[in-house]
Formats: sequence, C-alpha cells, structure tokens
Amino acid sequence: MKKHFLFFLIFYSLASSITVAQVIEWQNNIGALGDDWLYSVQQTSDGGYILGGVSNSSLSGDKTEYSNGGYDYWVIKTNDSGDIQWQNSIGGSGDDFLYCVQQTVDGGYILVGESSSNISGDKTENCLGWADYWVVKVDAGGVIQWQNTIGGDEYENIQSFVQTNDGGFVLGGSSQSGISGDKTEPNNGFSEYWIVKIDSVGNILWQNGIGGNEYNFLYSIQNTSDNGFILGGMSTSNISGDKSENSLGDFDYWIVKTDSVGNVQWENTIGGNLIDQLMSVKQSQDGGYVLGGFSRSTISGDKTEVCLGGPDYWIVKTDASGNIEWQNTIGGSTIDEFYALDATYDGGFLLGGFSWSSISDDKTENSRGAADYWVLKIDSVGNILWQKTVGGNGRDELYAIDQTFDGGIVLAGRSLSPISGDKTENCIGVADYWIVKLTDQYNSISGRAFGDLNSNLVQDFGEPDLTNLKIIEQITGRFSFSNQNGEYSLSTLDSGSFVIVPQVLNSYIQNPLTQNAYFSGIQQTDSLNNFAYQPQGVFNDLCVSITPTGPFRSGFSATYMISYENVGTTSI
Repeated sequence: MKKHFLFFLIFYSLASSITVAQVIEWQNNIGALGDDWLYSVQQTSDGGYILGGVSNSSLSGDKTEYSNGGYDYWVIKTNDSGDIQWQNSIGGSGDDFLYCVQQTVDGGYILVGESSSNISGDKTENCLGWADYWVVKVDAGGVIQWQNTIGGDEYENIQSFVQTNDGGFVLGGSSQSGISGDKTEPNNGFSEYWIVKIDSVGNILWQNGIGGNEYNFLYSIQNTSDNGFILGGMSTSNISGDKSENSLGDFDYWIVKTDSVGNVQWENTIGGNLIDQLMSVKQSQDGGYVLGGFSRSTISGDKTEVCLGGPDYWIVKTDASGNIEWQNTIGGSTIDEFYALDATYDGGFLLGGFSWSSISDDKTENSRGAADYWVLKIDSVGNILWQKTVGGNGRDELYAIDQTFDGGIVLAGRSLSPISGDKTENCIGVADYWIVKLTDQYNSISGRAFGDLNSNLVQDFGEPDLTNLKIIEQITGRFSFSNQNGEYSLSTLDSGSFVIVPQVLNSYIQNPLTQNAYFSGIQQTDSLNNFAYQPQGVFNDLCVSITPTGPFRSGFSATYMISYENVGTTSI
C-alpha cells in the first residue's frame, strides 16, 4: 500500500485583512508551444487582471500572434475569473523582456522592460547599446499609443517603476553606460542604480545614477509618503561614489532614500558574509520600510539567524531612516527564493517566491514536485501567520503577488508542470504563464484514508495510511489529495450540502462509499470524514510505471520518473 518515486537519468542519443490561510479559488494556465514567463500581475479597476511577461512562442495554444523576433513583450488582460479578454505581443526583431505592467489613470497600461531590438516590428527606435529601457504605453484595449527607448551605449536593465502624482513615471533599474545616448552622468562603477523620471508621454524630465565602484543592481522602487522614493537592490561596492559603507559579504541589500527629484537623502548597506539579494521594498504604515529578498548568509554582519537551507527568504524591517528594527529568516531545508512583496490592509505583508523544500524548519507542507509557489502572510513584526504551497510535480516559479479587492490574493509566475498536485491544466509549451487566485472564503472538509486490513472500520496499529489518494467533492468537482499521514482537507467555496467521493482502488472497497457534509455559512469545518479501504480477497499486484518529466529532445539526455506501487492486498 506504499508508493515510492525514484528519479534517474537515462542517456539517449535522441481587500480586507488576510488573517486565515487561503485556498485556490480558480487558476488558469496560459501559454503556447514556446517559452512563456509571467513576471507581473495587477488587478484592474474592472476587477480583472493585467498580466505582463515575455514569450518566444509563435501562433499556437493561447497565443494569437506570431513572434516578432526572439522574446517579445506579451501582455494579457483577463476578466475576474482569469479568462483572456485580449492580448498583444509587442516587440522587435531582437529580444524584448517585459518585467512590469500597471494600469494608468486613463484606463490604459504602461509596460516597462528592456529591449535589444532595433527598428523592426513594433519598435520605432534603434537600440542605443546592448539593451535599453523600453517603455510602451497602450490604451485600454492594448493598442500602442506611444513608446520610448531610453539608454546609453552599454547595457541597461529595468526591473521596476512607479507612477507619480503628476501623471508621469519614475523608472528604476541598472546601467553600465557612461555619458552616452540618454545617459548624462559617468558611471560610478561597473553597474549603478539608474532612476529616470519621464512625463505622461514618455519624455525624460530628470535622471540620476547612484552607485559605488563595483556592481550595484536596482530591483525595486516605491513612492514614499513624503513624495520621495525608496530604492532597493544589491551591491558589492565598498565606500565610494554614493556608497558610505563597505560591503559586508559578496552581495548586500542596499537601500537608498531619495527626495522627489532623485537626490540621495540617506542609504544603508545591510547583509551578512555571503550573497544577500534584495528583490522588493515597501513602506510600512509606521513610515519605515520592509525589505524582502533571499539570503545565503550565516550569522554575520547584520544577519542574526543561520541559513536554513539553500537561500532563504530574508525579511528586514527598518525605521524611517533605514535603521534595522527586526528581521526574520524564513525557509526550509533546501532552496527558497523570494521575489514578491505586498503590503496588506492590516499592516502585515504577503511574501511570495518559490520553494524546493518539503516539511522542514518554517515549511509546513511538502513539495509538490520540483519548485512550488510559496506564499506566506506575516504580521507587522514579522511573525508567520499562515503559509501556502501551490504547485504541480514540475517546476513552478512565483514572481508576482497582488492582494485583490475581495481580500484574496492573486499569484503569478511560470509553470512547467502537467496536471498534478494543485495544477488542473497541462503545460502547453516549455513553460507557461500560471495565474492562481486564492481566497479565504471557504469551508473545509477533512478526514483520513487508511487501509482497513481486518475490516473493522478502525485504523489499528500497523494498518497503513493511504497517501496521494484523490478525494473529490461530487457536486463542485473540487478535489484534494491525502498527505503522507493519509489526511486530506478539501475546500468548498459555498455553503450547503456536499458529497465526498474517494478514489477507487482495485482489490479494495471503501467504507463508506461516500461521506456527506453540510455548512450553514463560511469558514466552517466538517471533520472525521474517514474512508476505510477494505481488501476484497488476496491479491499480489506490484505496479511499476515510467514517466518522462519533460519533452523529449533528440541528442539530449532525458529524465524519467520510475514509480512503483503495491496495489494488491498483501505485503510485497
């Protein structure tokens, strides 16, 4: 009654406060036959969602346009259930990577990323260096209104932007260029923070290059309550240029506070002895800042907790001047990479990224496969309130998170998983957009599945828990799987009566055949809905199967999963 998995390599010459844990309300896998990466999501004023990422897919699957070149911007508007309303593939003959999309006050959208394309396709200006900032404004239906290519003669990479009260935008990224093209200042080091203010039609108003004498990469920019900006990223620089502190390790968190026209007011270097990568920064309700990233550092420098696995989520809270108030290292025994931070209405924060860890340290759910979406809610002082692992048996990477008007959460990233675990649709290509809506408005049906070898309806000592058993609610079609202890928890989104049906196993009959649950409201639990699987004779039956974990490519090695399972009624 136990199932085991063995991986091996075969070489072929071929809105409101979020206070309780959430469950999946709906999901949508969107993609085509190529490689599609979703980096940005925002709920729109009509309750739908705007999705922004990159695609090298041609016309196929959900994609309605051919690729312009290599990778293109791929922007998709959905309704409130995640169904596509319109889409647009925007790019030139080179590679164009869309990292951020937001709705603008006129109901249109601003798209910000980097481009290496010259004039071609949708691109109306040549590339100024290796890659430039590329800002594209579209109307409410996704039609291009204006665009601007901004850069110097080297490499510019943009990761974030904010809208300003005057209808303009401040772009936040990194630059390796000296004075050239649009760049008006020499570079402080190999790479520096580069913030650029543009007006409502894309004209540059001011800019500032901020850095030290080595590498400085900006990943996040946010408005502050005094009409200035907080910048967050990572740096290897010692005291030099705008940097007032030496590096503490390989890379450190580096936060910089500027005024309304980009002048540095203060900055702080925060880190340990290894790599600490700051991905997102938000201002907190008390005027301070919450920094979210991932860390490989042990106790050293500013780091007060050991590394739990590979990298861990590392959350740091500062006061309004950038001084550390508290911090929390959050992770499991392997790799946990942080990418997304969102403030909640109750003063807490949502943390999002992906995790390879099973139950260990702070991780309370096993991995579904390779990497899974991993989202946590923390309170205003960094304590974990709840967490949720979402994924299939492949690789699922969360890059964006947004609290919704109804108090739910929308998760956005890319998925390589087929139907498995929480994934209800197969991956179409190499990787697809995967958007998941979570809600706390649900009821819970729970119970246990076990092998009742003596048919007495009681799980006696030595009788096995049944793992990975599919449990279905017959009326809604929602389902869950039993965990390593045979326990399952199945959510329903409405009140009323429900019928629970377990998976059929050959040579066994479940007792009872179904269970019934009733809820008079929401956020209720109906427990003890157990299923005893009783043998219907003596059968020796060992099942072995082999399954590819990815697409086959001639001339490359291929990875397969061997699963072996005792589906008989005797010990084997």
